[in-house]
Amino acid sequence: MKRLGYLSLITLVLTAIWLVLLIAGTAGAGPLDTFERVLAYVSRLDALFYLTYLNAALIVVAATALFCDLYRRYHEAAPDWALVGLVFVPVYAAFNLFAYLSQVSIVPRLVALRQQPEYHAAAELLLRQMIQQWPESGVAFFNGLAYALLGIPSIIFGLLMFREKSPLKAAGALLALNGAACILGVVGFLMRSTPLSLGTVAGGVLFLLALVPMSLMAFKEVI
Repeated sequence: MKRLGYLSLITLVLTAIWLVLLIAGTAGAGPLDTFERVLAYVSRLDALFYLTYLNAALIVVAATALFCDLYRRYHEAAPDWALVGLVFVPVYAAFNLFAYLSQVSIVPRLVALRQQPEYHAAAELLLRQMIQQWPESGVAFFNGLAYALLGIPSIIFGLLMFREKSPLKAAGALLALNGAACILGVVGFLMRSTPLSLGTVAGGVLFLLALVPMSLMAFKEVI
């Protein structure tokens, strides 16, 4: 029980740090509503940019450990469903680690190549697919798909947690809603529906809220 609480707390703290870094990094960037503006922002490649994505990769590792612990907790009570949920976790981790780590490895190299006339066109074409913050890029799609895939274990483990007493009951409801929202988000991306595509953002908020009651399990003896 305490391990689940500690892993939730670690994930919560890392996510809070990511939000602070993201806000600080984009504060003076203005609206990032065109590819040119996103590219100009990314091309700065400052310390905040690297810290934001390295921290995002740590969140993926922490969230993966959290879901593995949920499997450990529920595999005896619901072995089939818990296994179904676990199967999607490493796929989520692989997709999102690539999405985030490519921003601090591949993207800087492409930005440098873009400065060379002979590679300018090819590098910019690749950047349109590699920049995670550009919503029409391939990496952005795989990023959203990763959260949609994690939505499946989120629903499964969320419903299993909902059977328990508070604070896990509340956390389970929020986690299941997060999973449904993330799945709707990738559906919206495929259908070019802006309202549905916001499901990924809503899912992120719901996941963050779910971590709060889950983190309380680290202090269960105190409460």
